[in-house]
Amino acid sequence: MNKITFFKLIRFRKKLKYLLFSLSILLLFLISSCVKDGDFEFDKLAQNQFDPTLAAPFINSKLTLKDILKDTSGIIQVDIQTNALKLVYNSDNMVSVMAKDLFEIPDQSIQTDTSNLVLIPPTGDSNFYSITKPYSFQLPKPEQKLDSVFIKHATLKLSINTDINHKGRVKLTIPNMKFPNGQNFRVEIPIDYNGGTTPYVINIPPIDISGCKITFNNLPGHRNEVIFKYEHWLYKDLINPYNSSYFIQVNDVLENISYDKLVGYIGQYEFPMGDTTEISVFNTQLEGNFELDNIKIGGKIENSFGLPLELKVDKLQAQNGSVIRNINDFPSPNPIPINSPTPAQIGQTVTTTISPVVSTDLANAFNISPKKIIYKVTGKANPANDSSISNFIIDTSNFKVSFNIEVPLEGKVGGFVLQDTIGFDLAAKIKDVDEVTFKIYTNNAFPLDAYVQVYFTNNLFHVIDSMITNNTSVIQSGNIDPVLHTVTSARATTTEVVISKERVRKIESLNTQKLIIKARLTSGNYSNNQIVKITNNDFIDVKLGMKAKVNIKP
Repeated sequence: MNKITFFKLIRFRKKLKYLLFSLSILLLFLISSCVKDGDFEFDKLAQNQFDPTLAAPFINSKLTLKDILKDTSGIIQVDIQTNALKLVYNSDNMVSVMAKDLFEIPDQSIQTDTSNLVLIPPTGDSNFYSITKPYSFQLPKPEQKLDSVFIKHATLKLSINTDINHKGRVKLTIPNMKFPNGQNFRVEIPIDYNGGTTPYVINIPPIDISGCKITFNNLPGHRNEVIFKYEHWLYKDLINPYNSSYFIQVNDVLENISYDKLVGYIGQYEFPMGDTTEISVFNTQLEGNFELDNIKIGGKIENSFGLPLELKVDKLQAQNGSVIRNINDFPSPNPIPINSPTPAQIGQTVTTTISPVVSTDLANAFNISPKKIIYKVTGKANPANDSSISNFIIDTSNFKVSFNIEVPLEGKVGGFVLQDTIGFDLAAKIKDVDEVTFKIYTNNAFPLDAYVQVYFTNNLFHVIDSMITNNTSVIQSGNIDPVLHTVTSARATTTEVVISKERVRKIESLNTQKLIIKARLTSGNYSNNQIVKITNNDFIDVKLGMKAKVNIKP
């Protein structure tokens, strides 16, 4: 099976995070950004000689969705009619098949053997005889037919094995093959017998036939036929005797054949393609779910092969552990017939549009927070296997398949629990700190709220303490219109977290090395099945400050 240049997955995997995770990543980002290593320089606070109580603001930011997701590629778009936000992802060339992947001409070996050859001594200065060898190109499938091939690169290797003990020359003519100037291909080989032992072999240096055109004979009784004509001149000499019979074997090898253009019928080909994509963005999810609706998927296929093609999706499924969701409602129809250029459009690309459709199966697949996407597709050339259809391929022919997914940021998030770990070496930094108070103020115009907890752990991830000791929600959602599903006004929340001297000493003495950040995200009024929608007006204003009591150095 020819190797297929397939899905450009690296870019797809990076950007798929936006599609699968946008509704739930927003608030975790805000909380984790507050506690990155290096934010809290406790050692600098402790060096102050004058004031035992110090306060420092760390974050004062007003962020939109584009700020949070750091969108620089235009994935986040605004619905002009509703002002709602949506994520639009265009996958570039998920399938890309080149001419060399679809059809190659194998090396050809042409052997011409003549035995019991009786040579008549020349009455003049030479005698002449010729051998004609019809040769049918050997192709991978019997139904394949070549009408003409414009050679981009190929090499002809020729050798002669004979016991003729007289000088002469051999001219090879291939009337089916033309040089770029329109002349028939021909080459002459001297037979320079020097009186040595027989038989002997003459090897000709490789001949570059790049730029030649081969026209094949496909009349009834012939198939992919090319004529090799050998003309042999035998020079007169009175030195060596004439034997009763001779033999001559001419071996021609055409190798490393590539083409600029090919016309004929390449037969029916299937080229299966498939892979499993790991969705690592959900590795931080512990439990919970989210529900997104009205997800649209469409696409386009760009093709410059001059032959019938189709693409069939054999399997498309999402998997999370033992839970599997099949995506069966896209594409339709399946297989997808692919438009092809006509002979008048050779060198041009034509497009097949896959109209966007709302995929319920795709929405269900997203809603299980898949860890893997498994897909198998099969491309097929000449699906009807009709040899009366003339195909053409040029060296730059290809077809490319791209899909676009449109995800409106509208749905529900239910107890979606995320967890992440960051390095945070506190022990060496808080030896002069007696008490720390964190004050977090948020004014949230997103329709999501979150309960967030931060655990202090040692290097083995054993929990030493937690930042929040009550069940206070750090961020509450904005006020939501139950009909329009959008936020009508922001909601302010202030949370104060005190870490006492005893807890500070505990964190110090037990060698805190890591922070585990755990967030439970829920869309506003989720218990009443409220659907929420993120719009271009949504924002979150975050202020984070810290107050510390420190020991005064003498």
